[in-house]
Amino acid sequence: MHPPSMSSHSNAEPAGPVIRLEHVSKRFGDFVAVHDADFSIAQGEFFSLLGPSGCGKTTTLRMIAGFEQPTSGRVLLAGADVSRVPPYRRDVNTVFQQYALFPHMTVYDNVAFGPRSRRLDAAEVDRRVRALLEIVRLGDLAQRKPAQLSGGQQQRVALARALVNYPRALLLDEPLGALDLKLRQAMQLELKRIQREVNIAFVYVTHDQEEALTMSDRIAVMNLGRVEQIGTPRQIYDEPATVFVAGFIGVANLIPAAGGTLVVRPERVRIVRSATGTGAMPVTVTGTIFQGPVLRVDARSAAGVEIVAHVSPRDAADVPEVGTAAFAEWDADAARTLPAGA
Repeated sequence: MHPPSMSSHSNAEPAGPVIRLEHVSKRFGDFVAVHDADFSIAQGEFFSLLGPSGCGKTTTLRMIAGFEQPTSGRVLLAGADVSRVPPYRRDVNTVFQQYALFPHMTVYDNVAFGPRSRRLDAAEVDRRVRALLEIVRLGDLAQRKPAQLSGGQQQRVALARALVNYPRALLLDEPLGALDLKLRQAMQLELKRIQREVNIAFVYVTHDQEEALTMSDRIAVMNLGRVEQIGTPRQIYDEPATVFVAGFIGVANLIPAAGGTLVVRPERVRIVRSATGTGAMPVTVTGTIFQGPVLRVDARSAAGVEIVAHVSPRDAADVPEVGTAAFAEWDADAARTLPAGA
């Protein structure tokens, strides 16, 4: 019997990845949706698949779930090859953007549906449901119907229902996309809290960079069917492996340089009236935008290179006026050079 912490998979078995993709590719006719995906996801890890529309992230998730079969390669779950195993026989659950709650059932009965379908005894069903409702902070709303809940509360019911059978992994396909910005930001923190409490691998698909950076232990950045880089949020942001990753994650200045592209984040750029270092680039200030925590300063070099700097409010008074000549500069350790073809 699994305890409410749901951590027994890792306690009872040798350490190893919960999910392993071994050189997985997926073709639809002549179109390659996923090319040679090769990575592992650990027990209790929050792992995000991040990229623009059409990059292959949802197809990758669907192959893990069993809704699609790989054209080549293998999908392993806890060491077992499940590449040809149907979804209902895989020990994973999926939460979609549409929560698909049963409208005629209470919150309690929605969450209880899974263990009841497995014919668990009533006491075990009750124990699991109440434990999950406490984790998602809906214990007091157990007798409400979905229509009586907010969007964020419905999201948490869907999570509890997906987790109550204690899967090895929970797969989430842009589940916050239907929520407004403020609620989505609040639910990002809630999702991470819930994931830590249940200690189950979450595999999360999103095109929202901030969402991935906020919640993930590691991120796989995908582009045109390929995994361009896998790393922690800090690694992905501070040490992008390719020009695509640098440009897709947050805001990046991409500056042509000898032998490649120089990447400098806006918060590391200074826009000054007089050059103070050897690496200063002459620019003209083209605009300023107040963005709350920072002042965005836009500038352009004579060669047409666009530069963005993020300046703290306390330094805003020192920013040269729009239309004036200035210099963009940064410390040597702020810049990262990437090959032009990367």
